[in-house]
This record gives sequence, structure tokens and C-alpha cells, in this order.
Amino acid sequence: MHTFAVFFLLLSAPPARAAAGGEAMPFLKLDTGARGAALSGAYTAPGDDALSVFYNPAGTALAGKQEILLGHNEWLVGIRNETLAYLRPLGPGLTVFGGFNALFSGSMGRYDAAGAADGTFSAMEAAVSAGLAGDLGNNFYGGAALKALSQQAAGMKAMAWAGDAGLLKVAGDWKIGAAASNFGGRLKLGSGSFGLPFILRAGIAANLIEDLMLSAEAVKAGKSAAAAAFGAEARVLAGPRQYFVFRAGYKTGRSRYAGTGFTAGVGLINRELSVDYAYAPYGELGDAHRVTVSLKFGKRRPAAPVKHPGLPPARVNRKERQSPRPETPSEAEKKKKDKKAAGEVYFMW
Repeated sequence: MHTFAVFFLLLSAPPARAAAGGEAMPFLKLDTGARGAALSGAYTAPGDDALSVFYNPAGTALAGKQEILLGHNEWLVGIRNETLAYLRPLGPGLTVFGGFNALFSGSMGRYDAAGAADGTFSAMEAAVSAGLAGDLGNNFYGGAALKALSQQAAGMKAMAWAGDAGLLKVAGDWKIGAAASNFGGRLKLGSGSFGLPFILRAGIAANLIEDLMLSAEAVKAGKSAAAAAFGAEARVLAGPRQYFVFRAGYKTGRSRYAGTGFTAGVGLINRELSVDYAYAPYGELGDAHRVTVSLKFGKRRPAAPVKHPGLPPARVNRKERQSPRPETPSEAEKKKKDKKAAGEVYFMW
């Protein structure tokens, strides 16, 4: 019981006034992946990789190669979060992707109606998604996914279907994104059903100087109060196609028991391999640690063909439209001599 008490306490926002409870699978509100968590979740706009599956599916349209991502989140009081994502560019303007996100509670004590101990049990919540993203033209990108969700605890199971969708605009060094997650579904358990945490995100990101990215985001996660998130990411060249990455973030709306809202992380990029770590303190409740490994592989996405509008038809005056007059014998003979002279080759020693 202590485990789930901590879990729901963290996911309810400042909340003396926010309505906590009444929502199924609140783990979907958690920041996913080390890079996204280190930026305090401000990842709707900057995301351009497999991690975008969990924030804004439109970001996968910017990926240049196939990518697979594995993530582990050692959360609080024995709770752990495991993630898996994969994307594959299908051509110049289309990407297919899939994701898996699961929460495992670990062993918890079970009690009967009288409050007497009755052994232990474990719980698991998971979401599996698959979707497409593509180029919409004019530097707009869109993506959508269908998501299957399940919950298991003490021999009971529940299922739900939901959708994710996102939009991304790229304008030079700036990116603007918006996404909606977990819409259209309810978790059915026995004769009852429970709403999923409907999440709305909108953010902006900019590369103001080389190797420095800043991002900001507004998020409304289910019944929790709206929050703002800010992130910064800096890269330092360590060798040929090798970088050290340093990240920091801040999110508003934390409970007074759940820390200040600051996050931090580091990463290492070695060509196509990336390893990231994120640290998030939760005050009296402890600290959370995330590790993510991603690998890009395969052929690079082919470039989109350049479409030339073509030149307007040349204007022809009325005289040029008329059929040419027949050549005289002298003109024909002169043209034949000119062609013969043009075809001769002279050598000089």
C-alpha cells in the first residue's frame, strides 16, 4: 500500500486544488526517457528521434535513419519504468514507428477486509503503440498512433484503446510543436470504466547558438493542474562525431513533498550510439534515475526530390510563328559547305 500511496501522491499536482484520482494508469503522466526527463519533459518541440514516440509522434518524421531505443527508469520505493521504441523511415516523407511503455510496481503487501496481512501481489501497467509520421509540406510534419493499454493487479485485468497525435513546424533554427495523448479511450474493469489521463502539450525550441538548444513547454496532464517546463541542452565536441551532452530542466507544479522541480542529466554520443542519464530529485520521497540507450542504423533516408516549377513558355512573335520560307539553291549550298568545314579537324605539329 505504501508503494501506491507514494505513486499517486507524486502524480497529483499542487494539489490542494487539483482533483487527484478518478484516472486510470497515471504512470502515463511520467516523463519518459533520460533525455526528455533531464529537460523536465520539455520535449514536444525539440524531439527528432525515437523518444518522440512518447511526446510528439510528429518528431519521428525528422529522423534520418532507423533507430531503436531502450530505457530504464529506477523510480521510487521499488517502482520501475521500462521503455522501448523503434522507428523506420520508409521514404523521403514517411516514417513508421512503435513504442512500449510499462510500469512495474514490485511486490506489495495484500490485506483482507479486516486489515490482516494476506500475502503479497504485484501490479503492471503497459501501453503499446504503433503509428505513422510524415512530411505535410511547407516544413510542417504530422504524426499519429493507435495505442493499446492494459493493467494487471492481483489477478485482475483491464484493457483500453486510445490515440496519440502531434504536429511540428520547423522554421530555420526554431521548432514549434503540439501534441495530444491518450484521447478517446476508457479503461474497462469489470462493469466499470475509468478515464485515461488526457495530456495536451505545446512547446517551442530554438538553437540560438551552435550546439546549444533551449526549449519551453506548457502541459496539461489529465486532472492535474497545468504546468510549465523549461530545458537546456549543450553539446561539447569530444572527438570525430563524438560529443558530451549536458542537460538541465525545471518544471512547475510539484507537490511540496516532491522536490523543487529541477532535473539534470548527461549524455554521450559516439557516432550512431547514444547513452543518456537523467537525475530527478523528489524531495522527501527520494530520487529517480533514468538511463536510455539508443542506436541508429541502416541507410540514411533518401532526400525528397526537388520540384522545379519550370520556366514559362517563351514568347514567340507573329513573324517567328510563320513557316520559314524555302531555301534558295545558293543558300543550301553555302550551308552544306559550312557544315563540312565545321566537321574538319586540323593538326598542328
